[in-house]
Amino acid sequence: MIKTLSKEFYQQHAGFFLVGIYMLFGIVEPSQLLSYQTALLLAGVSSPIGMAVVFVSWLLYATKVHFFIKQKLASARYNFIKESAALEKNLQLKLWVKLYFTILLPIIIYVFLLIALSIYHHFFISIAFILIVFSLIIFGLSWFTYQSVALGFLKKERQIISVGLKVKKAFISWPLFHLLKEQPLMLLMCKVLSLIFFKGMLWMFADVGNDIRVILVALLASVLCHAVLVFTLLKFETEFLNFNKSLQISVIKRMLNWLLVFAIILIPEWIFLIMAAHLNLCAIANGILFGIAGLSFLLTLLYIVRLNMDNYLKWLLFFFFIAMWSILGHYYLFFSLVLLGSCILYYFIMFNRIDLKGIEE
Repeated sequence: MIKTLSKEFYQQHAGFFLVGIYMLFGIVEPSQLLSYQTALLLAGVSSPIGMAVVFVSWLLYATKVHFFIKQKLASARYNFIKESAALEKNLQLKLWVKLYFTILLPIIIYVFLLIALSIYHHFFISIAFILIVFSLIIFGLSWFTYQSVALGFLKKERQIISVGLKVKKAFISWPLFHLLKEQPLMLLMCKVLSLIFFKGMLWMFADVGNDIRVILVALLASVLCHAVLVFTLLKFETEFLNFNKSLQISVIKRMLNWLLVFAIILIPEWIFLIMAAHLNLCAIANGILFGIAGLSFLLTLLYIVRLNMDNYLKWLLFFFFIAMWSILGHYYLFFSLVLLGSCILYYFIMFNRIDLKGIEE
């Protein structure tokens, strides 16, 4: 299983790795290669922004891996993997950890290099963050896959035997209940990572003082942690709520529903924001606007790429750099307004022209 899945992953993404190898080793003269690599690694452990770029890159790669494995497990060709559900829980988890260690080998090599350089330059706090984030990624992936394979067959059984008070749910709450009922681990992992990145950014920029840009950088990291969550919400709407297109619901109301869903999902981040801003109303308002605009862009991007995860991840990295530049250049308010306005305009124009039903992950 490990050999089959890992081999197919590297074969399918050979072009991606060739581009990465060229970017790391082919764009500089051989005589400057060592100093170039050292500078890149040092930037990743000595600078808060550098660490943020490294961690975001890892998360994007891990997301790509997660959806690759999920897609293969849904294929009839890999039905034999479901037999692993008969193994003990610890054996199953060890199996998935070994698989992800194999697929995440490029990141593991980078982890060792970063740790070695951090030890040499006495960046011990950077080492702690590297180990925490990498551990969360690999064990999180392993746990999600274990739940999918070993406990997936319990889903229907839980639905049959579940009892309780039935409450009429508002239409807007259906995506939220879907996350709470069907994707609780994903939601929990998303919020844990969001908290770690948010507090980590604030801690690393602690010497800057009470600067709104620090808060927005932290919020940007939290927004990117919700990339997979937004993807899941749109897939849920596409597969189970597609009938609502035939209902007499205006596009404006649909967009307002999405904005309200995003505002509810980000409630923990709003709490972090208020605490970090020390009740500064201007900073809080800018943060809320930036967060809503960020998630709205993720939704719009998914419509643009037609739920294509590979293209989605590529554009996320581009969004990160543009957003970071806007924040550091004091253009955050203009950026948030333009981003949110563009997303709303695109939704109004394209909602009835795009049908995502039936599109594969």
